[in-house]
Amino acid sequence: MSWLREYAPVSHRALGDAASKEEIAAVEEKIGVRFPEYLRAYLEVNNGTATQLDGLNGLTGSCPEGEFLVGGWALLPLSSIERLHHQMMPGPSEDEDYWKREWIPFAAESYACGEMYGFFIDAKTGSVGQWSDGDVETMDLFPDLSDFFASVLEDLDRILGPEETGQRIQGGCVTLH
Repeated sequence: MSWLREYAPVSHRALGDAASKEEIAAVEEKIGVRFPEYLRAYLEVNNGTATQLDGLNGLTGSCPEGEFLVGGWALLPLSSIERLHHQMMPGPSEDEDYWKREWIPFAAESYACGEMYGFFIDAKTGSVGQWSDGDVETMDLFPDLSDFFASVLEDLDRILGPEETGQRIQGGCVTLH
């Protein structure tokens, strides 16, 4: 958060306000899973990034200013965590091994792209995995959420360095180019 505040203040302003313990508990109750402590601690500081309403179908998606993760992905607020978790859960006739109840999505590409790619944290192990285009692509990509955020900071630091990255800072906002 401090990196964004210093180098990309517009992206920093897209960070959501803190979620209350009660708001977190309500979503945990709705999806039937207690969040890992790292995720709870993060949400109590920052409830994802700001969202916008999609006029066609009423679903919320991330605002462009908040899409600062590599690839233009955004951190999900509780409302999107709940909605996306519900969407990812297999129906009665679907493969039950595809998505586990204990997998909590917390970052995804923008809704404009259909949120077909993202990161989840396993509530049982605390490890971070990644899904893509309807399939779990990588389990245990990061041992925990703190390692994930350390990787995000490394990615953001590369924007400031001499090497070419897929992102840049433009008008105080981290953008794709």
